[in-house]
Amino acid sequence: MKLDHDLVRCILLAIEESEDITGINEDKLLDYLKKHGNYDNRNNIAYTVLKLKEANFIDGNVKWASNSPAWIMAGNLTYEGHKFLDNIRDDKVWKDTKTILSKFSSVSLSFVSSVASNVISQLIQKQLGLN
Repeated sequence: MKLDHDLVRCILLAIEESEDITGINEDKLLDYLKKHGNYDNRNNIAYTVLKLKEANFIDGNVKWASNSPAWIMAGNLTYEGHKFLDNIRDDKVWKDTKTILSKFSSVSLSFVSSVASNVISQLIQKQLGLN
């Protein structure tokens, strides 16, 4: 499966917005994704949650029944997840980052974060009149 960076961002934003100290549950996650136009099939959402856990961005988990997710618990953001989301949260930064990334066929999440960080730096320099 391909890792959808928009879905990654949307899941992280949903987790951050949740006020439940035990983490966001599947119903709230799916509602958030539908509300923000990023709902995909449950298998892709489960896959993304697992990849975010592997990257140490979240503490969530997925339980499987046969070949489909029985439940998806995205959980909470880890410190690494907060750091990554801090670079991609802003809509303008995300839009500019995606424009740059669209020139490449595939990029890692660490590269996404690096590009977003550079976009932020450029926006700050522009705001301060340094370029």
